Amino acid sequence: MKLFRLLACTGLALVGAAAACSTTAVEQEAAGQARSEVIYGDDDREEPFTYSDPVWAQRAVDFTVALIATSAIDDSDPNDIQIAGGSWIDRDDVCPDERFATQPARADCSGTLIAPDLVLTAGHCVGACGDNRYVFDYRMTPSGQLGQITSDDVYSCADVVTWYRDVNGADYSVVRLDRPVVGRTPATVRVASTPLPPGTDLVVHGFPRGLPLKIADGAEILSNDQDNDFFVADLDTFVGNSGSGVFDLATKELVGILVRGEDDFAPDGDCQRPLVCDEEDDCRGEDVTYAFRALQGMCKYLPSDMCSCGDSACGPLESPASCPSDCSCGDGTCSSGESVASCPADCRFEVLYDEHTPQSNWVTPGIQVRNNGPNTEILSGTVVRYYFTKEPPGTLAAECWGCSTTLQVRFAEVPGGGCANATHYMDVTFPFLLVSSGATTDQFRLAFHASSWLDFTESNDYSYGGINWNWAPNPKITMYQNGLRVFGDEPCPGLFIPPPN
Repeated sequence: MKLFRLLACTGLALVGAAAACSTTAVEQEAAGQARSEVIYGDDDREEPFTYSDPVWAQRAVDFTVALIATSAIDDSDPNDIQIAGGSWIDRDDVCPDERFATQPARADCSGTLIAPDLVLTAGHCVGACGDNRYVFDYRMTPSGQLGQITSDDVYSCADVVTWYRDVNGADYSVVRLDRPVVGRTPATVRVASTPLPPGTDLVVHGFPRGLPLKIADGAEILSNDQDNDFFVADLDTFVGNSGSGVFDLATKELVGILVRGEDDFAPDGDCQRPLVCDEEDDCRGEDVTYAFRALQGMCKYLPSDMCSCGDSACGPLESPASCPSDCSCGDGTCSSGESVASCPADCRFEVLYDEHTPQSNWVTPGIQVRNNGPNTEILSGTVVRYYFTKEPPGTLAAECWGCSTTLQVRFAEVPGGGCANATHYMDVTFPFLLVSSGATTDQFRLAFHASSWLDFTESNDYSYGGINWNWAPNPKITMYQNGLRVFGDEPCPGLFIPPPN
C-alpha cells in the first residue's frame, strides 16, 4: 500500500526535525501545493450559532482546533488571549461584500481533537513542532465579535506522533499536545479500513482562509482514489480548511482530513472572489485523506482504543504471535519475539551490554550498539533504555566514565508503579553518530547513583545481566529509533512508554 512507502523526510519529522524537510503550511499553500478555494453551488458555510443542528454545532466547537502561528499569540493575560492579524480583506484583498469579508482571518490550518491530547490534521500543515499553537474556541459570537479565548483553549505541540505526505495520495499528521485538553470530548473516528460509497453525505468543520470556525454540509463523496488513500468531495472549503475534519453526516464519525483541491480566486475589478462551481462537472472536487490511513500510521507508535489487531499496523504492544495479521517479518518493525537472527530485515540493531565496574552504590551498565543491517545508519536521536528497581532514596545522577561522546541521560518512573524488576528506567539518547554496516559504536561505560549514596540491589533489575555478560546482546535493554522499538522487549505486559522526542 502507498501508506507504507516512506518518504525521505518522514523519519526526520518523527524526531522533531520536520522543518528540515517541510516548509511551513503557509509557504506550501502559497506555492499552490495544497490549496482548496472553491464554492460548489450554494455557499453552505455557517457559523456554529446559525447551523441547523445546534447539538452538533456545539460538538464541532468542542473538538475543532485552529493552527495559529506561535508568533501571533499574545498570552500575557491568560483570561483574555489575543491573536494578532487582520481581516479576510487584508489577507486576500477579497471583495468587501463577500460573506465574512470583514471577519478576522488568522488561522493557517485546521485540526480535530481525536483523543484527550492528540490532534489529527494534514501533514503539510505541520512543520517543526513549535511552529503553531493549537487554539480552541476560535469562533464568532452572535454579537459579531470574536469569542473570548483563555489559557484552557490554547495548547502547544509536544511531539509529532506520525507524519506522512504524498502530494498525490495520503497526507496526514497526528500531533501530541503539551497536556490533555480541558473540558472537551474528542471526535469519534471511523476506524474501518473500507472506502465509503460515492453519494455519502458529508459535513466539514474548519477555518476557511483563516476565518473563525465555519461548518459546511450539503456535500457528498464524488469518487474514491484507486488505492483508497483519499476520496474526492464537493466541499465548500478554502486554504485554512487544510487539516479540517470531514464527517459522515449520518453517523457523525470523522471519516477524513481535507488536504487539497481547486486553486482559484476569480478577479472582480480591484478585488477577488472565490471561484464558484455552478455545475458538478465544472470543478474536480476536494481531496480528503481517509482517517483510517492516519490511524494506521499512528497505531505503529501508540497504543490506543482506536488501534486493534487487524488494522494493518504492528503496534508497540503487538507481536507476530499475538497479531500475525499486522506483524510479520519485513513490516519494518522489530516486534516482540523477533530478533536479528529470526528477522534481520526488521531487526537491524543489537544493544550489547557489560557490567563494567561492579560496586554496591553505583549501577554500572555498559552499552554498545551494533549495526547488523546492510547500510550505514545514523543514530542521532536514537534512545537506549535500561530498566531497574530503585531502592535507595534520593535523586539519581549519571556519568559516562571515559566517554569521548556526550550522551543525554534522563531518569523516569515506569507509569503506574511499574512491574516486577522495573519501577524506573534510564533513557540514553545518542547524538549524531554514524555506524557502518557490521560495525559498533564505542563502549559507553555508564554509571549512576542515588544522592543518598546508599546501595542498590541490582539482582532485581530487569535489565541487569550479571557480571559475566561481556559485551553480548541483552534483549532486556530496549532501543528506539524514530519512535519505533528496534531492539529488546518491554518489561511490563500491556505497557509501552513512548521514547522522548
